[in-house]
Amino acid sequence: MKTQKVGGRGFLFTFDDPYKTTMYVINGNKHIFICDTFLGPDPIADVLKYLEDNGVSGKPIIVFNSHYDYDHYWGNQCFENSMILAHELCKVKMEEEGENDLKEFESHKKGLVKLTLPSVLFRDKLVFVDDRVEFYHTPGHTEDSSSCFDHVDQVLLVGDNIESPFPYLRINNLNEYIKTLKEYLTRDAKIVISGHDDLMENFDLIKSNLEYLEKFAKGDINRIGFTKKQREIHYQNLTQIGEDLHKKGKTEAALAYYVEAAQILEELEQTSRVDELKGKISKIIKELKE
Repeated sequence: MKTQKVGGRGFLFTFDDPYKTTMYVINGNKHIFICDTFLGPDPIADVLKYLEDNGVSGKPIIVFNSHYDYDHYWGNQCFENSMILAHELCKVKMEEEGENDLKEFESHKKGLVKLTLPSVLFRDKLVFVDDRVEFYHTPGHTEDSSSCFDHVDQVLLVGDNIESPFPYLRINNLNEYIKTLKEYLTRDAKIVISGHDDLMENFDLIKSNLEYLEKFAKGDINRIGFTKKQREIHYQNLTQIGEDLHKKGKTEAALAYYVEAAQILEELEQTSRVDELKGKISKIIKELKE
């Protein structure tokens, strides 16, 4: 666990196993805010000990879940007697996906995990005036994604809405996602914290993620100069949106995404995957002719 003091009252905790993930704590005037709870009770015990050793204790704790992905809330059980805050869709998605995630990602558990869902829900935003901490709905990475802004330290926590090098598209909500990133740029933030990146002291990653999304929405992505990782993420995004469009009966639009995805697999020399995807493309073309 890596610890980092942020501003006058923030603490950033970064974990590298099984992949880089962050937790952020705000020592507010009246409350201690814990933003996301990682993968279980074991790392939470380390975080709480660190906070206590550094004089951060004695106030009510409020937990915030930025979205429903399992790696952001499996430590909730340590705060059953505290307010656990999230967007109203977050609890719905946890109820739908939680049990399956426990089985699918069992190797990622840090201690014995008991699913503990949010207890206080909001639709648009919730502000703790005395602490000057704001939580608000920012759909993007997921439909329930929400962010936190500490008005004192000017720290913007964005969950998984911002990722390096490109954002991951989980649902076909590009217009909402773009709107969210544009809103971030209006914030008077000095520090940006995302779920899986290092602390940022500028808006550079927000701007590059926004540029990617705007070009993706227009079908105007130029892959020249893409790294292998960029190609892999772009491939995932293409197939995700293509699948969504296909399910909705927008077959011709879906075809364009699958064709570009096949081109990327060829660039990555993924022969077997190319053949599989081309088989899918052939079926879609047949659908269009019928």
